[in-house]
Amino acid sequence: MRFNTFDQVAEWYNNTKPLGGKDNKDLDIRPIGERRYKWKRIKKYDDNTYALLDGYFDSMVGQEKEQYERDMAAILWSRRDGKEYIRIRNVPVGWTNFARADFHMAYLPANMIYRQHQSGRHEVEVKTGDMYGWTTYELPKTTYAWNWSQNAPATEDDGLLLEFERDGNKWVRVSATMVVPSTRIDKDTKKQMKPSIEAFYEQMQVLAPMLNMDASWKVRDEYANAIVEYLRERKVEVYAFYLINKLESIPAKLAREIFTDEQHELRIPLIAVVAYKVGLYRVMKGMEDIKSMRAAYTRTINKLLALNATKEI
Repeated sequence: MRFNTFDQVAEWYNNTKPLGGKDNKDLDIRPIGERRYKWKRIKKYDDNTYALLDGYFDSMVGQEKEQYERDMAAILWSRRDGKEYIRIRNVPVGWTNFARADFHMAYLPANMIYRQHQSGRHEVEVKTGDMYGWTTYELPKTTYAWNWSQNAPATEDDGLLLEFERDGNKWVRVSATMVVPSTRIDKDTKKQMKPSIEAFYEQMQVLAPMLNMDASWKVRDEYANAIVEYLRERKVEVYAFYLINKLESIPAKLAREIFTDEQHELRIPLIAVVAYKVGLYRVMKGMEDIKSMRAAYTRTINKLLALNATKEI
């Protein structure tokens, strides 16, 4: 079901009977489609605000958590001063976004197209003119995260979202431009960090075979959790599973500190997870394996250390 207007969203909400049963009591769950997929639902905040939720933050309760859920809704329809708006948002850095991408593909209006590229870039193509007037906007992940152990936002809202105002059958972007990493490397910063990057790589080559990262997920979790605990003590919320797969969830400032300080308490844990990420723990069978691993290391540290230049989108 695609909703093309605010009125269609409100009508669906009003005409959909809330789910019954003790597990759904007082939750006012009104599914978008089949009732068994209750996490795909419409939530009403007031007469002028409805969210299309994909289930990412359904376990959140309480006023502050509800605000975060609203802020992070996949799609938010609203009316302000008689005008109609739609807001679109990605998931936080470190989270997998396949489910949200599928949700956007299914429930954005017909004059919006959601695209997910193999490179990891997510975009929304929007009708902004007559017949051939379409414009593509990048939709990056946000750093606006929730600290589950503190039951409070871990960071301030960075405003990485897209919002459009309806103009007949077209949409006009009203959200602010965003500054995000580009595919281009900041050569000056990388040059400054090159000695530390090479020293880290050399140390990793020596230690990787001893760290036993390919033994089991428990071993990998041990190193990842050392980083997670360090971050949580400093009110940065990450999860071991996401950290291993998405090293950029480690703040770049901290990663740079670890790279430049060989005595840092997280030096060995970071070496372990980077070695696992780039495949250095396995036996190299020839030069092609070595080249492939080194290229993976370069790509990984470019993201980890935030060495990409920025661009405005």
